[in-house]
Amino acid sequence: MSIRLCYFDVDETLVDPARRLPGVLQTALEECRRRGIRLSLATGRMFEAARPYLEAIRADAPAILYNGARVQDPQTRRIYHDRTLDLEEARRGLTLARAAGLHVNLYLDDQIYIAETTEVSRESARKDGIVQRPVGDLAEFLKAPPTKLLIIGPGERLEALQAEFDAAPHRAVVVRSEPTYLEILPAGVSKGEALRAVSTLTGVPLSEIAAFGDSNNDIEMIRMAGLGVAVANALPAVKAVARVVASQPNGTGVAEAIRKHILEVTFVP
Repeated sequence: MSIRLCYFDVDETLVDPARRLPGVLQTALEECRRRGIRLSLATGRMFEAARPYLEAIRADAPAILYNGARVQDPQTRRIYHDRTLDLEEARRGLTLARAAGLHVNLYLDDQIYIAETTEVSRESARKDGIVQRPVGDLAEFLKAPPTKLLIIGPGERLEALQAEFDAAPHRAVVVRSEPTYLEILPAGVSKGEALRAVSTLTGVPLSEIAAFGDSNNDIEMIRMAGLGVAVANALPAVKAVARVVASQPNGTGVAEAIRKHILEVTFVP
């Protein structure tokens, strides 16, 4: 069976730490397009932060955004699937993060709100290319259900916050998307569930979809796809569920897997 649709995580998968697509990957993607294989992204980023990469790969399938909370057309921006985080769960997460002294990006109505501008917020804004809006106390500011919270800080402090959040029953998903990122998402949301929605939208069976990733928030997607690929720099838990583990990191590893397992062979699940 052949692969007809590819989904790529962005940070530390499609692009390197300098957020570049290597030439070897661009060549592989061009060959995919020539053969009619559709391409898109599955990322924690919002649309505007993902847009440069959607354009770079010339995405022609619905984009999975906000770690699966939204599925959106990359050309028309039509939203096919949209979930929001329970308001009380969001406020609880904000309160815990503030008590722990951790920075939070609050995603609401396709904007990023922060309590105040700090070096952490500046680095986050540089990475995403998005203007962030300081509003003071985020828990007081928040009046409507947001899309998600992104909490940024040292790994051990994020682990402690996650343990505290998980200690009580809740209606949310808590996932580590990078070593210094913890995300609180709407209940039932994951890149994997969004991939299932994309399969229905496009009519492409999951068995004919390839998914590429590196971190914990990619696990469900990689497990669900017909061809799940972990790049060489992926976490051990991601490699454990992947059908293919590339020998190279980031975009170079993505290109390697595309050449060996999609372009040069007929994939048999």
